Amino acid sequence: MLQRLLIFSFLVGASIVLLPAQNTFQGVAKRVSESEVNRQSAFIEAELERQLGHYDKAAEKYRKFLDVHGDEAAAWYGLARALQAQNDFRGALEAAAKAAALDPANVWYKILQADIFEKIGQPADAVGIYQALCKQAPRHQDFLERLAYFQVLAGRPKDALNTLDQIEKITGITEAIADKKHLIYLGLGDVKKAVSELQRLVNAYPNRVTYRHRIAQIYESVGDKAAARKVYEEILRIAPDDETAKMALLTDRKSGGATLTDLQVLRRVFEDPKISIDSKVKQVFPYFSQMAEGLSTEVIALLLELGDIAEQVHPDDAKAWSLSGDLYYHANRYDEALARYRKCLQLNPRVFSVWANTLEILYSKRDYDELLRLSEQAMDDFPNQPLAYYYYGVAALEKGRLDDASSSLEQANLMTVNNPALILDIGDQIGRVLLQKKDYVAAQKHYEQMLSQGGERHAGILEHYGDALYWTGQQEKAVAHWRKAAQIAPSPHLEQKISTGRL
Repeated sequence: MLQRLLIFSFLVGASIVLLPAQNTFQGVAKRVSESEVNRQSAFIEAELERQLGHYDKAAEKYRKFLDVHGDEAAAWYGLARALQAQNDFRGALEAAAKAAALDPANVWYKILQADIFEKIGQPADAVGIYQALCKQAPRHQDFLERLAYFQVLAGRPKDALNTLDQIEKITGITEAIADKKHLIYLGLGDVKKAVSELQRLVNAYPNRVTYRHRIAQIYESVGDKAAARKVYEEILRIAPDDETAKMALLTDRKSGGATLTDLQVLRRVFEDPKISIDSKVKQVFPYFSQMAEGLSTEVIALLLELGDIAEQVHPDDAKAWSLSGDLYYHANRYDEALARYRKCLQLNPRVFSVWANTLEILYSKRDYDELLRLSEQAMDDFPNQPLAYYYYGVAALEKGRLDDASSSLEQANLMTVNNPALILDIGDQIGRVLLQKKDYVAAQKHYEQMLSQGGERHAGILEHYGDALYWTGQQEKAVAHWRKAAQIAPSPHLEQKISTGRL
């Protein structure tokens, strides 16, 4: 009740007194007819319900009012707003149109019409509304901006450019209008004019490098590296410490591949604490694929040094330790990578890629106790990551906890999609659990099913299928599959099986 009274007082104002049916105007008492009092009361009640958010009740009261006073534009406007709030856009549009027809000079009625046209996806009709509003107020900037907006939505970008030109005649060059124009030109594929709009801002504000950055980004987007480089060089003359420009020029210089000179330049970047770790990671990232393909010892040593520098310059940033760990990981120096991954996880345990590499290293080191502990933690922190369940299953298997291993591996199998390699790895370990349980017939059937799903190219599946065959008395077939496994991944252990014909 208090809320209703407060809104009522806001709507009618403290000076309006309806009960006596008398008002004072210029010191003269004026009688108000009872019908007028009732009319005002009915309208106020409808307005009150709308203000309270009771849109269905408001619409009902507006309609009852309009049944008697159908020429009241404000009531049609109120009805339109109540219907709009209920997402009855067609009804709202009809009511707004009646309000606008009854009181053409009221701009709010037309603005509501345009808003509803936007809601129902008719921007061309909204264009017509704002064209009329701009005729009423030719220098009204907000109307012109909305007109340009709807012209773009209606697929009339050139008309929008003309409208924006009209605004500039009123305001002069502004960032907001130049920005809109350059985006329209980009949409039209006119790179030259898009750049020219930003260049006008550069000329107006020569010390603001942000406009030059955007010009460089446009050139980069269309592959004009020479033009982009020229702009970045201009930026550095104005702002010698500009991080983005320095990084862009460095990337451009080393586009031909990793050289010691490139990395020595990059070392100076890494030593600068003002340059973010994100920018440094971006610069090193392309080298990971080159490390996999093979780099000289000197280049690898310098890359590892960059990782060490990142640790020293950003000691409390997990990304620095992750970067350094990844560099050591790709250099096959797993012990050093593991130490850095541990530090990264202490600072930020929410990056699963670091967990994945950590678990892989522990598996390769056969550290099954630690693998069991950390993979269980990874399962808790990342319950939707099948790799965590896979490594837990592997560790449990190696520790002789066969039921735990089977449960975790089956869960990983259910969760894995669009990763054929992991599916085969999981299937191999599920078969190993069956072998450990001495259920050799079930293991043989399981591996035969895996062979039909691509397992004939998986060394582990071939080897352990051979093991199942051996235990079911099929020695020759066992040796044949051990040989197939050795062709994919030779090992002394497999050679011994093949030469002896025994496990």
